[in-house]
Amino acid sequence: WENHSKSLKLEEQTLEKLKARINKLVTEAKGTWIDWQYLFEAANLLERCRYTLQYTYPYAYYMQPGPRKELFEYQQAQLEAEIENLSWKIERAETTDRGDLENQMDIAEKRRFTLLTDFLE
Repeated sequence: WENHSKSLKLEEQTLEKLKARINKLVTEAKGTWIDWQYLFEAANLLERCRYTLQYTYPYAYYMQPGPRKELFEYQQAQLEAEIENLSWKIERAETTDRGDLENQMDIAEKRRFTLLTDFLE
């Protein structure tokens, strides 16, 4: 839980760096703000995913042991892996294909949605 809380704080710094990078790219005529808007969408999704994951840990702690808890923890691990992949791609957005980043965004959102809808009803 604490690690994800720290990661959320680091994401704020990442967002500021992202804004600076986009300003530089726009200044160098390598696109407009609209062209780079998908990076902000990715950063917002990353924040939502980390927030979701952070608050699923207490839920998992109090779940009854058994197959449902094991599946829940597996889904948590899957979301965590996708979050790290998304974070890596956002940090390297200038060298990462936009389609690849958007695909990673879709995967992360689906993992987050699965965790929320299949278990937290």
